[in-house]
Amino acid sequence: MIQSRLKSTLKTLAAVVIAASAACAAAANTPIPMAETITNTLTTAWGRTVTPENAWREYPRPQMVRGNWQCLNGEWEFAVTAVTADVPRAFPERILVPFAVESKLSGVGRAVTPNDLLWYRRAFTVGPLDGGRLLLHFERVDYRAQVYVNGVEAMDAPHENGNAPFSLDITDLVREGTNELKVCVWDPTDAGPGGTGKQTLDRDGGSFFGTVSGICGSVWTERVCETYLADWRIDADAARGTVRIKPELRGRRRDAQVEAVVSFAGKEVARGSLAPGGDALEIALPRPVRLWSCAAPNLYDVALTVRSAAGTDEVKGYFGVRTVSTALDARGIRRVTVNGAFTFLLATLDQGWWPDGLLTPPSEDACRFDVDFHKKAGFNAIRKHIKVEPRAFYAHCDRVGVMVLQDIPSGNEYSRLHDRTASHARYGSYRRELRDCIALLRNHPCVVMWIPFNEGWGQPGPDKTRDVIRWIKRADPSRLVDGPSGWNDYEGGFTDVRGWKHARDVADGNVYADVLDFHRYPHAIMPPPSARRVSFCGEFGGLHACLAGHSCDPLAMRGDCHPYLKGMRDPRAPLGPVPVDDGGAWRERNRTRYLELMKPVVEMARKGLGGCVFTEAQDQYWEFMGLMTFDRAVVKFDFDFLRSVHAEIYEAARAGAD
Repeated sequence: MIQSRLKSTLKTLAAVVIAASAACAAAANTPIPMAETITNTLTTAWGRTVTPENAWREYPRPQMVRGNWQCLNGEWEFAVTAVTADVPRAFPERILVPFAVESKLSGVGRAVTPNDLLWYRRAFTVGPLDGGRLLLHFERVDYRAQVYVNGVEAMDAPHENGNAPFSLDITDLVREGTNELKVCVWDPTDAGPGGTGKQTLDRDGGSFFGTVSGICGSVWTERVCETYLADWRIDADAARGTVRIKPELRGRRRDAQVEAVVSFAGKEVARGSLAPGGDALEIALPRPVRLWSCAAPNLYDVALTVRSAAGTDEVKGYFGVRTVSTALDARGIRRVTVNGAFTFLLATLDQGWWPDGLLTPPSEDACRFDVDFHKKAGFNAIRKHIKVEPRAFYAHCDRVGVMVLQDIPSGNEYSRLHDRTASHARYGSYRRELRDCIALLRNHPCVVMWIPFNEGWGQPGPDKTRDVIRWIKRADPSRLVDGPSGWNDYEGGFTDVRGWKHARDVADGNVYADVLDFHRYPHAIMPPPSARRVSFCGEFGGLHACLAGHSCDPLAMRGDCHPYLKGMRDPRAPLGPVPVDDGGAWRERNRTRYLELMKPVVEMARKGLGGCVFTEAQDQYWEFMGLMTFDRAVVKFDFDFLRSVHAEIYEAARAGAD
């Protein structure tokens, strides 16, 4: 978000860039004391029911399901040492996995610094492998992880990426019966090269929230055959009515026979086999092809079987068939199309933090709640802001029909400040994380847009920015690319907008990004509609309703408002928290404010705006701009009201495109 960079080194620039008050800019440079930042008594309804026995028990990989698996979530032994220390002899504490060390749900709840090493230990049992393999999976460990099984390091090199899962074959390190698993984690947060998103060590009083360290996703094992499916890429072609499945096999691949069976609504509709020497199966789907959309989120089930002399590996998953592209409307303006129909992308900025779980939702049901809210409120999309969610989130978006505009988590502190040297220094790490995030989510039909850079966070110079955009278009031509969202544009997108002169003409004459994206608070702004790129407002909005009992900001709990909000809030709103049952005054004020912010979007949609992102889905710490509270206990609007406002925008966009 734009205000996050209002620091002393950017005061001059901020005064030009952001149409906010001087008081807001000064306040954003006021640090919050560390002790207050991590003090948090707020919980969610889901968090209050979490136990070591029920913490994240569903199969973690919904698009590639096997039956023979063991969940390792629950209580682990835990220790913290100096970063220079060796393996500890004792693990005196206990921690609940899969929740970060700093979170309330972990049972630890304290800050981590780059001078700390986090150590985890637990026992796990292994049954007879009968010639098969045992895989160990980590959904997320932030940031650098080393894994030891029975005292032996289980990897060639530490895993570095706090946003994507990784897997290890530990067959040769385990024995039948009881085994020991140890994990060592180092997390420098924004003092290191990784994609940290809204995490920060210094808690600068802007829109950055704190650190999330250690194991913060599910841990699990599964048994497979000697020859097995390690991964698969599924590409559905709506025009040709086909699905192409490219399996990635491990083991003795030469003698493996691969067969896929496709079903719809429980009935087999097609099947195919991998030809000898081939690398992919292409299967024709019966006509008419059942397309995936928000209105009709049709999904095909697929079962893939790998047969070899070593045994049979069976995996179940699903896919959706849909096309996402852009086209010129009747007036020559470029707009988004889904399955060939002009579609206005109406999203919220969904940051996905939780007061008790931080970046890990308290439960699978909690994860689904956020998606269902958008569906009920009449949004057709979510901008998943600077965070990669557990795979259960995207699977639920697939099932209920909500599109996702996916941010790639940003860089470190210096990159946030648009330091090009620092951005170059972490560029290799960023590209690897970008590759891993796209590979992780590419089979989900709900993901319709990649956002490689939010504003200027971690964004390098013109050539490397365009290299990123071009690589994404080559790697995944089935989705749109926003390039970049709300900051330096290097494809001739804008000049002197809000006083900036960060654009330059396209040297090779080609435009690779699909979207031209401006950010503006509080009122939306429309980039000039044209035939080149879709006009998009990637951030706007800002309500203010701090509800008593639903905030974990220490200033708000003392009856004040965090200084960061004073320049952005509705001037008619009180500074302190208001009672939820104040007679509905805050609800009426919010309705009026929402109409003021959304009504101009109706005319913009008619004139050529292709989509917009309202800030934001939930309150976040000292940001009270959400459509619901941080603990998700109070939705600040009734759904009928939201749907009626949004229906006007959709209708105006349809009328403008005809």
